[in-house]
Amino acid sequence: MRSLFLSACLLFAALAPGQTVQPAAPNAVKLTKYVLGVTDLDKSYAFYHALGLDLQNNAPALPKPNTLAEMLLKLVDVPPGTKFRNMMLKIPNTPFPLEVTEFTSMDVRPAKPRIQDPGASLLVLDVDDVDAALAAARKAGGEVVTTGGSPVKRTSGPGSVVTLKDPDGYYVELAQTTAAASGSGKVIGATFGSMVVENSEKAGSFYRDQFGFTAKTNAWTSNFDANLGTPGAQVQTTEVTVPGTTLAWRFMEFKGVDRTAHTPRIPDPGAPAIGLQVRDIAAGIAAVKKTGGVSVTQGGSVKLGNGQVGFVRDPSGLLVELTQN
Repeated sequence: MRSLFLSACLLFAALAPGQTVQPAAPNAVKLTKYVLGVTDLDKSYAFYHALGLDLQNNAPALPKPNTLAEMLLKLVDVPPGTKFRNMMLKIPNTPFPLEVTEFTSMDVRPAKPRIQDPGASLLVLDVDDVDAALAAARKAGGEVVTTGGSPVKRTSGPGSVVTLKDPDGYYVELAQTTAAASGSGKVIGATFGSMVVENSEKAGSFYRDQFGFTAKTNAWTSNFDANLGTPGAQVQTTEVTVPGTTLAWRFMEFKGVDRTAHTPRIPDPGAPAIGLQVRDIAAGIAAVKKTGGVSVTQGGSVKLGNGQVGFVRDPSGLLVELTQN
């Protein structure tokens, strides 16, 4: 068992580029979902459905907004009378769903970060034909940010990529990983995604030391500037993975370009979040709070079904839904 002193010392220890650290006895169990808060659930469904994503469990239609019960008001820290609805979208060949949430009957403040701003997010969707996928996304309200407005060659293999904004301003990369198109532009897989932070190494170190992820920091590169529409910028990424799983969560840090941090609330359109299952939710919340993060859920967590759920904002300002089954 590491001492509290050792954990504190390691929290902000820099990871050398390419270095991977394997901790013991992680609190983290698995990454469970990728969450986007939006203004209009119907409009968001139209966008992602145009790319081939369907409702999970073959749901027949989108739900109607419902007034949140007191327990759920505490969970997401919103005022009485707030209405809510969500949808779960299944992604082919992918171990996590995309959850899209909509809060109404309360004051919401849409966030519109630029891709280099801490608080922005990037979801990577693999498609069988990037040109066809881009055409469908544009028709459904997508806005291209890639330099030149069209796909560019991938830097890590054959194929092409293009990055665009969905109707709420979330960044989505469409990636064709084969040299030739092989379908109609539908999604065939996904990468868990990247969150933009002030310092990628510190973000990775936090999840390494407090939750037991492995962490790997990559060297600074300008290879992504055309795809991301950030000419002259460099990017450093840190990847974290729960031991025993293969799903990697990435933190991106930009330099060579101005940045402005965004910290939207859970109900605000433009607020991304991730789901993380843990073994001990109380320990997870305590770890967040002692390292500069905050607990969002009133009382820390609430009991839902047979488990506990609680939202936190980590030291990098990212929203995380912790669950203990």
